Amino acid sequence: MPAPAAPEARVVLVGDSTMAPRTGYGDALCGLFKWQVACLNLARGGRSTKSFRADGSWERVTALLATRQTAPTFVLVQFGHNDQPGKAERTTDLATEFPANLVRYIAEIRSAGASPLLLTPLTRRQFRSDGTLANDLAPWAAAVRAVAKAQGTPLIDLNAESVAAVERMGPARADALAQAQAPDPAFDRTHVGPVGAAFFARMVAKELARAAPEAAAHLVVGAVEPAGPIARPQMDAAKARDHSYSAVLGDWDPLAQPIDTAHPDYVVDAAGPYPTVQAAVDHALARIESGERPTRIRILLKPGTYEGLLAIPDVPVPFTLYSLEADARATRIRGTLTAATAGSTPGSPIVRIRNRGFQAKNVTFENGHNKDRGDFANQSQAVALLLEDADRAHFENVRFIGFQDTLFLASTTPRHPARAFLDRVYVEGDMDFIFGEATAYFRASEIRTLGDRAVSYTLAPSTHRDARHGFVFEGCRFTHDGSANARGGLFKLARQWYRNEDAVGKVAILRSCIGEHIDAERPWADWSIGTPRHRPVQYEFLSEFENTTGQCR
Repeated sequence: MPAPAAPEARVVLVGDSTMAPRTGYGDALCGLFKWQVACLNLARGGRSTKSFRADGSWERVTALLATRQTAPTFVLVQFGHNDQPGKAERTTDLATEFPANLVRYIAEIRSAGASPLLLTPLTRRQFRSDGTLANDLAPWAAAVRAVAKAQGTPLIDLNAESVAAVERMGPARADALAQAQAPDPAFDRTHVGPVGAAFFARMVAKELARAAPEAAAHLVVGAVEPAGPIARPQMDAAKARDHSYSAVLGDWDPLAQPIDTAHPDYVVDAAGPYPTVQAAVDHALARIESGERPTRIRILLKPGTYEGLLAIPDVPVPFTLYSLEADARATRIRGTLTAATAGSTPGSPIVRIRNRGFQAKNVTFENGHNKDRGDFANQSQAVALLLEDADRAHFENVRFIGFQDTLFLASTTPRHPARAFLDRVYVEGDMDFIFGEATAYFRASEIRTLGDRAVSYTLAPSTHRDARHGFVFEGCRFTHDGSANARGGLFKLARQWYRNEDAVGKVAILRSCIGEHIDAERPWADWSIGTPRHRPVQYEFLSEFENTTGQCR
């Protein structure tokens, strides 16, 4: 087997429980770096600048640094909580021992050819009776600042930033950052749960961009949000009517034309004459090529998993794929193809449909890329289904499975985009997983975000500014997988895909439930933050109507 590729950078976290796995923000911070970066959270609970070295924890760091690589290495060091007076084995003198320990860490990191960064300690969230925050770590933060200045070491002043943020929150909102809510025994005002971890990790990433841009260059797009206006536009009743089923689909009423499952032209069965879906499609295409013009080709899929690619071109006869099983998971069209192997996002779909009037019912379309291990590493586009200029495409009780770019609703004539009706469907993914130029009306569907990544965008519309509608969701549920990243509550509903100046990306969400994984204050995001293609969110093309938030059943 080929050796794994060398990382483009290494990031090492050294500190106490407020940075450590499970109780701190460190793992969430690692998630904000590109998957090509090796980020190791070696922080440990209960450690001080003294005990981290005395108990052998520092030896793990030095052993790692001793494995010299060409990739730049950044070591983030945060102590203070356990250096305060308390247990003798970890307490240090604030005036002498604490700063001397930090200086020694800096020297050893530099001698190993790595770059040290100091962080002042994360604040505790204890409020006094008068409502002010009790920042008992202020002297330790001041000592860290002094060492950073004297040593010429980049500084992330997490204490100052976290104090300001927690003071703005007030006691009740600050308590929501804890590992568990009172009266749970795990509740305290020092450690953090998923919400707190995500919040403070974003804070560190933002300060990293200021203090050490050479390290921040390895963050994922969207890890740091630019300052700017925040809005959650709400439409009025008149505008909501303009986004109704009939307004969006116009002269096409798919609900009045139920998908016919009574008389199949072909039956796909592993043991039959058509063992693959493509085999049945190819036979039907040959008939059409010979001059036959049936009103529709109906292909029944027996329960099972059909591996391989499927393509239905633009021919004058519409196709229907369906199963008689009510559970769409029983009948799957599955393959594993990524843009890395196919060359581009349009080249990565398992299923490519250019057939106008296409229908599908009770089936699953799945791109299996990374499904056996998760999408936290080796990320790339992996389209389950590409619908390309297939106007009047109708999906009922269909599942679309993937990670990034699951469902591509494409239209090469975006001023008059193709229309799709998706009724009671399920779509899952973790990045831009419903995207494209087409007009799509989702009815009573579940849109499920997977938390494999610390940054996630559900939708990436690229609607032309002259198109009346883009993606419309009516009575849908935006849910998540319960992962720590999702429970952090900072995922986004959409970023508008900037394909060209006329691609503005339109989204309307009506009478739907938006889960707690979506950032309640800032659900709409900029496009490609920190890249030459960056464009701020255009709120005039995004809107909601009578949605609820919280747990979506």
